[in-house]
Amino acid sequence: MFTCEQDLLTNLIVLSPKNARREFRQRIFEEWNWKCAYCDKHLTESTATIDHIVPKYSGGHNTKSNMCCCCSTCNKDKATTPLGEWYVSSYIHYSETRLDKIKSWMEHNSLKLLSTDKTTPNIDNEFCLSWSTS
Repeated sequence: MFTCEQDLLTNLIVLSPKNARREFRQRIFEEWNWKCAYCDKHLTESTATIDHIVPKYSGGHNTKSNMCCCCSTCNKDKATTPLGEWYVSSYIHYSETRLDKIKSWMEHNSLKLLSTDKTTPNIDNEFCLSWSTS
């Protein structure tokens, strides 16, 4: 959803909080092809949930890289258990392929904001905010 700081700012400015949240969740569902990240079950709008891969209880954040599409059964079963303790080879739906996809998702979708120590914001025009390195 956010490929750069500009995308993040655009959504914060353009969308209402409710619509931004809906759009955020919709993108996660679509990028997981409406399938549970843990058991690969096909989901619908009424059955899909969002799971925090690193539980909020353990310091996980509400960022795209920490959230995946999940069925309610897996979501409830995992609860506040860390992924490495819950999604193990003895789990009935365990798949090395899905575990690799979850790890890749976390790395690929992490929002890497530039350090403010080395960058300064520039307003290019009334619609564009960019960053330049010092």
